[in-house]
Amino acid sequence: MNPKDAKKKKKKRRSIPVMILRFIGCLFCVFVMLGSVAGVVLAMYIVQVTADDGEVLDLDNQKNKQTTIIYDKNGDEYATLTQGENRIWRELSAMPEDLQNAVIAIEDKDFYNEPGINLKRTIGAALNEFTDHAIYGERQGASTLEQQLVKNLTGDDDVDKMRKVREIFRALGLANRYSKETILEAYLNTIPLTGITCGMEAGAQEYFGKHVEDLTLSECAVLASITNNPTVYNPFTNPENLITRRNHVLYQMYVQGYVTEEEYNSARAESITLAETSSATENSTRSSQNSYFTDALYYELLNDLQEKLNMTADEAKSMIFNGGLRVYSTVDPEVQTAIENAMYDADGVIPALEHEEAVCLRDYPADTSSWDEVQFDENTGLPLTKDGLAVYGVDDIPVYTDDEQTTLKMGVSTDDNYPNDDTEYLCVYEKVRTQAAVATLDYDGNILGIGGGVGEKKYDLGTNRATIPHQTGSTMKPIGAYCLALDYKLINYSSQVLDSPFYSAADKRVLKDEYSYMDPYSEAAQSRSDVWRSWPTNYGGAGGNGDPMLVYDALRQSYNTVAVWVGNMVGVDFLYNFVHDTLECTYIDAEADMDLAPLVLGSQSRGMTVVQLAGAYSIFYDGTFTTPHYYTEITDYLGNEVLDNTKYINTIQAIDPTTAYIMNRMMTNVLKSGGTARGMAPEGDIEAAAKTGTTSDYKDYTFAGMTPYYVTALWWGCDKPTDMYALGGKNGSPIQKVWKNLMEELQADKEAAEFPMPDGVVAKQFDTSTGAIVSSGGATGYYTEDNLPDSSYTSSEVDPYAELAQQAAEGAQSGDSAATTTPTE
Repeated sequence: MNPKDAKKKKKKRRSIPVMILRFIGCLFCVFVMLGSVAGVVLAMYIVQVTADDGEVLDLDNQKNKQTTIIYDKNGDEYATLTQGENRIWRELSAMPEDLQNAVIAIEDKDFYNEPGINLKRTIGAALNEFTDHAIYGERQGASTLEQQLVKNLTGDDDVDKMRKVREIFRALGLANRYSKETILEAYLNTIPLTGITCGMEAGAQEYFGKHVEDLTLSECAVLASITNNPTVYNPFTNPENLITRRNHVLYQMYVQGYVTEEEYNSARAESITLAETSSATENSTRSSQNSYFTDALYYELLNDLQEKLNMTADEAKSMIFNGGLRVYSTVDPEVQTAIENAMYDADGVIPALEHEEAVCLRDYPADTSSWDEVQFDENTGLPLTKDGLAVYGVDDIPVYTDDEQTTLKMGVSTDDNYPNDDTEYLCVYEKVRTQAAVATLDYDGNILGIGGGVGEKKYDLGTNRATIPHQTGSTMKPIGAYCLALDYKLINYSSQVLDSPFYSAADKRVLKDEYSYMDPYSEAAQSRSDVWRSWPTNYGGAGGNGDPMLVYDALRQSYNTVAVWVGNMVGVDFLYNFVHDTLECTYIDAEADMDLAPLVLGSQSRGMTVVQLAGAYSIFYDGTFTTPHYYTEITDYLGNEVLDNTKYINTIQAIDPTTAYIMNRMMTNVLKSGGTARGMAPEGDIEAAAKTGTTSDYKDYTFAGMTPYYVTALWWGCDKPTDMYALGGKNGSPIQKVWKNLMEELQADKEAAEFPMPDGVVAKQFDTSTGAIVSSGGATGYYTEDNLPDSSYTSSEVDPYAELAQQAAEGAQSGDSAATTTPTE
């Protein structure tokens, strides 16, 4: 046997400790690899879910996402424009130290000493989430101010196990990019309170009616308390809970050394006194947030930001609602409130004249459809369009055929909203009332207040009739024909003009109403003599017989015949250019309205808004015209200019001051005996002048009234033009009374005032039958030395009608029975 074979090697055995170490090493390597994979996956997840955080968590950009504030003409806050959140940004330096300390004491006492997260509390909260709340039994906040700010800005409050992970990484990133002061400022300006109120400045104004820097220690603790649970600690609905929470906040401030024992006890004993705000009280005239003025201002801003700053519609809307703009408006709260009260019409000055109107179902032409095809809402029983939309508006009142309101009144009708469409549709009916609009300006073009409807205002940005054009009727006469003819010295105060139609029936120019469907230039119409009428005629068929009439009297009684002859003296082109270009009445159309009827008698294709009409009448103060405007300037929240609107507001000498005053004197007669608004002058010793208007088919009544303080225009009619006379609205006296009452309220405490008489105007007596200047007697007229009645007017040195004229004047001043009879126009 070979010795080598006999000598066998002994096999080595591995020791147990070595094997354990190797196993642990392998496990470690596996865990490292798994950890690496998990880290990569987590990193990819964090990158994905935070991809859009750059803009959302940009704290500098957050300053621009706040409520727009509107200031009134006195510089006081009037209203806000917001969508989603009411947020007003204030610098940290404006926030009281008590407020900063209250929030830190109750929400994150280690705020200044932690890196954006509280590691111990955060790990506990995260484990609690992953174990389905097995550790603490409920969800744990464990959130630092950074974490709360992240949640507030991102809106990430999903109930999932990764929420805390996302929150932690975002909070760490926030703490890495911004200082503690910047983070605290952002937190205090964005923390949600009750409703849409966010941030401490908005909260201070909402609950206490003051700015944040004026808060007491107790009020600071109140705001810090609400943030914990805005519903439970709502100051309006749960004041007891709030007091308990406030006291707890004050105690934490005391034990953490922010306040002394004396300050703690004093603040704890202080009662919580809330300011009366829109959240606590309701405006009696409207349940909407905004006034008609604020609605109109919004649309003005929306248009101007697009036209003047080249923004898109979406950009402009976002800027208005979220850009923290400061808009310096022209609204006078006293005027706006008085208008709202007047238009609420609690006393029923403006008759409702309720009537039925057809609501056409345009999906269902009557000749090809039946009611069996129409869809009805299962809940309301009201008809729907084929797209499932409601046929009735939210404020519409359906008409039923039975008292139980189970059977709708149905029929067929053409659609008044589409006048060129002769198709008849299936229709239901609604009950409607007359409506009205009003605008009051000063003589610098500042829009002081507007009213866009009668009754309670229920919706923001709804129908605003103050910004919708309507035919003007005879209120057109002074701002076109008369003032230009006087300015061009074609007429004077007592000129004679023939009271006769401009066109006779033989001229074959104007069709009778029953033949208005014919083409006046067609051979069929021109070959007939029975379809034509004289034009124009006067209200009620008065006059028109060709006798001479004095200008002041024609305006006082609103004779159409004289006005058209005067307008013809000026010329259609001059009338249009003055009204459209100089007075900026932009709805006057160059094609449809280029004629005497629209430019003198007010039968325009669209017309004017009451704002434009009041603006046009402002020239009768001193002859100047200033663009009517809702605001003068827009800045950002720091005061930097965004838009200077004064650059776009034009002021021009539209007519000579002497013309303005003479026209003014003529229109004072409208309110006196024989005038179309006799008896409607406001009580007191403040002068007034006015003009009435009625469209030829009685579909619109208008009125323009002036005092030395205000110029006002009103409209009364139906949203769908309707014969008001047939409904019972015989004349425009209701809106005249609204104006009279409005002026008496607004001017109750104002000093006696007259319209300023400029140099160059002379007062002379004239013969009321011929218009000639007389040495004694007669009536008082107003002239310039270079535009007096010529000698052909003279018939005598003494006016034979002087005594009657004097009696009429005295009757108008004393308010006798003749002065309060029903107007004739």
